Amino acid sequence: MQISLQLFTGGCDAPAKLDMKAIARRLGRVLDSGRLERLIVGWNPDADYSELKALLRGSGVGIYLWLPCFSELEAFADFPPLIGADDRPINIRFERGNGERFRFACPASAAQRVIEVYERHYAKGGYDGVFLDKIRYPSFLGGLSSVLGCYCARCKERYPLPQPRALAPRDAINPLGITAYKDMRYRLDDEFQKLFDRKCDAVCDAVSTLCAYFRHRGLSVGFDLFAPFLAGFVGQDYHRLLPLADFVKPMFYGATDAPAGLPFELSQYALAFGGEEGAALRQNALLERVGGRDGLMRREIAAIKRHVKNKALGTKVCAGIEFNDVQGVAEVTESYLRERMREAGEADGIVASWDLNTIPDAHIDCLLGGGGGK
Repeated sequence: MQISLQLFTGGCDAPAKLDMKAIARRLGRVLDSGRLERLIVGWNPDADYSELKALLRGSGVGIYLWLPCFSELEAFADFPPLIGADDRPINIRFERGNGERFRFACPASAAQRVIEVYERHYAKGGYDGVFLDKIRYPSFLGGLSSVLGCYCARCKERYPLPQPRALAPRDAINPLGITAYKDMRYRLDDEFQKLFDRKCDAVCDAVSTLCAYFRHRGLSVGFDLFAPFLAGFVGQDYHRLLPLADFVKPMFYGATDAPAGLPFELSQYALAFGGEEGAALRQNALLERVGGRDGLMRREIAAIKRHVKNKALGTKVCAGIEFNDVQGVAEVTESYLRERMREAGEADGIVASWDLNTIPDAHIDCLLGGGGGK
């Protein structure tokens, strides 16, 4: 199974402290295995990784720019915010200690600004491709209100959403009125269906614009995506996004208590509809709709691969698994990694996420030792 590595070099205005010798040592070990397919680096524009480029020179390994799109880049440009139905900005903030922010702009107005930021700050980096991150709306991080947008003038015209009064929870256990989950899509109560369909329209249109631009520049394109059973809630429709990408990385972060981590996102979904009371029941009800917790990652990867095959797409599916070990955020064990890699057996590759700088050497051993699969 092929391997991709990610290296976080810091936020736009907050460079990370990089131990380049340790990074080069870990990178070299994976390179020596003959299985390294790409190195994804970003997104601080001032980071110097010339040493890593020299190490990879002539290896055939692609170097991709890790580029956040609808969040983070406000340090470089004025991005229109998400607007609530009350015509006020939706200011949901969550910041990790490494300088990463989760405050989102309106996708319907963001694509051209992302291109402008790329041209001003990243275009001379000599990359083989771009890895588009934050191509979504916020999740339930800020409660139900964080998914009820955007109502800006542009979105009202192109992607009109139901009014919030029509989006009251349907019941205490199944608040979205989910009736089915099949082929990576939910069937929801009509008003919630319209809400999430319109959000997917806005995200997919913006991503299509970005892909056309980057492909015109001769760059390959990869996507950072939520796991399919969560993706529709943030505006990511696998059916429409898969044909646009050379590879996708569905994030199956099963040990991460932070945005995109499955435990975190499930708990935020459950808490958005009434707090602690009934939260466990809401979470379990959602999991039951998608076939249960056991084997979830394997089933989701199989569904993505099946869709790729049925549509005769060339898109590679690379399972995103957290290999770093960050206290209080993602406390990852070797046994967890071995089980995760077994679950990823049908994928085309693994993306060892999300930061080569904080992956212990023992976890590199697990990565190279494999866990079954291809």
